[in-house]
Amino acid sequence: MQETAQATQTIELRPPVTSVGVIGWIKSNLFNGIFNSILSIATLYMLWKILPPLFQWAFIDSVWHTTGKACREIDGACWSIIPTNLRFIIFGFFPYESQWRPLLAMFILFGLLFYSRDRKHWTKYLGYGWIVGLFAMGLLMRGGLFGLTSVESPKWGGLPLTLLLSVFGLTAAYPLGVILALGRQSKMPGVKWLSVIYIELIRGVPLISLLFMSSIIFPLFLPEGITINKILRAQVAIILFTAAYIAEVVRGGLQGMSRGQYEAAESIGLNYYQTM
Repeated sequence: MQETAQATQTIELRPPVTSVGVIGWIKSNLFNGIFNSILSIATLYMLWKILPPLFQWAFIDSVWHTTGKACREIDGACWSIIPTNLRFIIFGFFPYESQWRPLLAMFILFGLLFYSRDRKHWTKYLGYGWIVGLFAMGLLMRGGLFGLTSVESPKWGGLPLTLLLSVFGLTAAYPLGVILALGRQSKMPGVKWLSVIYIELIRGVPLISLLFMSSIIFPLFLPEGITINKILRAQVAIILFTAAYIAEVVRGGLQGMSRGQYEAAESIGLNYYQTM
């Protein structure tokens, strides 16, 4: 009797195949009702009608290396424009013979970012490395020294400029975002409402609109004869836009801390700045 009971207890009852795994997920998420089943069938039918012709147009009937005349005569996609203009896509209007310079600047930036990802490397030597790296990147892009041909900023473009604007925009926006987050948490009504208005106003406008205004609209308000570099205007717009989002992230972190943490800081005599 005891052996029979033990054998009965060791029998493992597995769930039905239709309720677990891929079949179970499909049944519970795509066909768990009449309405969902109709939508799933309609979606599958649309995909069946769209994807095969799209795949044939994009890959089977497409060409990768041909002339413009041949592209106009085929029924598929003409991808030859990508390899033909690859250098222009990456480097923009930067002089052809000097495009090794922005490429080297990108490698320096990638190297510094990769090395900086480990907090163990956060020493004063890393700071010196960033200073030297920034100088080297600026020299490679601008030129004018050590025999490098000078390249004006209107000719900068493509991937190197995008990376530089993004990295330095995020870096410069973080302190401003922290200040805005603290301002929104402030008990002074003037500071609080100014921070709220700025954050909500900037977050309600797409980045492309700010870049458009900084590039085209803002110069219209400057006095005649005064101009500001386009790249600098774009960088400021990116910083202002990113700071608003960073402010909300920091504010969420501050609100996530319990009141006891602030009371503990007050009990040991920490001032406002030390508490933050």
